[in-house]
Amino acid sequence: MKKKILAALVVILLMPVTALAGSGYKGGFYIDNDEETFKLKFSGNVMTKFYYERQKGADSVLTFALRNASLGINATLAEKGFVGFGLKHAQSTVENTTFQTVNVTGAVAGVEIIPAFIVTVGMVGLPLSFINEVGWVLLPEFPQVVTRDDTLKAITPLRSSFGTPDGLGINFSGAYWKWFYSLSVINGAESNYTINTNKRFSFGFRSGINILDAVPGSLSDFDCSETPKLMVSLGSDYQAKREDTTLTVPAEIKYLWTSSLGAAFRWAGFAITAEGFYRRTKITDVGSALWARPNLTDIGYYVATSYYILPKKFEIALQADQAIRQGPANDSWEFGGSLNYYIFDNNMKLQLAYDLSRFFDWEETPGAATGGYTRQNALHNVTLMLTARF
Repeated sequence: MKKKILAALVVILLMPVTALAGSGYKGGFYIDNDEETFKLKFSGNVMTKFYYERQKGADSVLTFALRNASLGINATLAEKGFVGFGLKHAQSTVENTTFQTVNVTGAVAGVEIIPAFIVTVGMVGLPLSFINEVGWVLLPEFPQVVTRDDTLKAITPLRSSFGTPDGLGINFSGAYWKWFYSLSVINGAESNYTINTNKRFSFGFRSGINILDAVPGSLSDFDCSETPKLMVSLGSDYQAKREDTTLTVPAEIKYLWTSSLGAAFRWAGFAITAEGFYRRTKITDVGSALWARPNLTDIGYYVATSYYILPKKFEIALQADQAIRQGPANDSWEFGGSLNYYIFDNNMKLQLAYDLSRFFDWEETPGAATGGYTRQNALHNVTLMLTARF
């Protein structure tokens, strides 16, 4: 994999730079040619934090951490074609070591046939909701009801957060007037690195309408919009048959069906976004799960809001979410707030945040008075994070 990454970088560096005439910065550094038929763009970010974490019955944590570091390389070819990929390192907690090494992400190629019909192939994943597509959140972390940026943490056997899986496949997207859509078909393996071996596929769709002006891909109204912006959207994912191998005896899952419905509003520095989720899990064999039924229903939601006390400088933010899962002692909730100071435009931000959450895990505790599972204590987290991007 590292050889392939190096080869890609060498190809870019050996491109005929003599034909490139222009350069500048617009959401990333770019260079292009006189005819404007080719543009190469570089973008990236670094998120580093110092945080304190305390939970009754567990050791406290006080540490520095590199939350995320990435580099994106994208090219536009003959105005309609595009290709790109990213290099990424991420780690959210001391225990979470999913991304200790650099990973290739977002490797895609595509063509805009017309603005209402764009075809993309590669690491496209499944669309579902607005929150899964934003790149600039209010607190140091995404709401826990969705899959966080670099990990999928199971909350109970068989079921995870309401996130969207990665996957190799094809995506069709576009927009016409105020309507937009995105449709993906990916391998049933739901991996950016594994090919299909079982002829199974997963499907996802998201569509919405910009009732007023279009809402940008951020939970914040950094631009302090002069006119109101309002968007509503809905999405639905169907995930193929699989096994839950985290159990001693794997469980057989026939399918997972997840849907979302949400809205986002922005105006004069004020922003609010809310989305709800519904999931149906069909199980043919529960394996060694302590508690499960042939059909399981989960619902969840989040609300995120913010306001700029000083336009484009100082922002206060609040975020709350809850997941309600079928089964005993099986729910999760989270509430937090953040003071965000923008040091340099929307490219460098300092955050001081507090988060309180309770996350329920099932643990095999035979003889427990509660019936074989353990409920976690509330988790307190205080974070000072510096984010820089170009």
